[in-house]
Amino acid sequence: MTDREQEQRERAYRLWEEEGRPEGSHDDHWKRSEHPADMSDQESDDVTKVNQQADAAFGGENDAAVDDAATIRPPSSVAPD
Repeated sequence: MTDREQEQRERAYRLWEEEGRPEGSHDDHWKRSEHPADMSDQESDDVTKVNQQADAAFGGENDAAVDDAATIRPPSSVAPD
């Protein structure tokens, strides 16, 4: 076995473990481990896209609805009973 084959085997095993060791996914993990650079670029693009969506949803687009620290009141410590 060459070093390249061993690295691919280890990448496929890592994918299998990261996904919770699913049964019957050997072929998928093996194919995905063949081209690690391609996968990491795609995964990087996916992460970037998700982060940009989260930033837009939680960060900058709804600034008018966010109260400043001076107007935020702590929750009441008295029970409504």
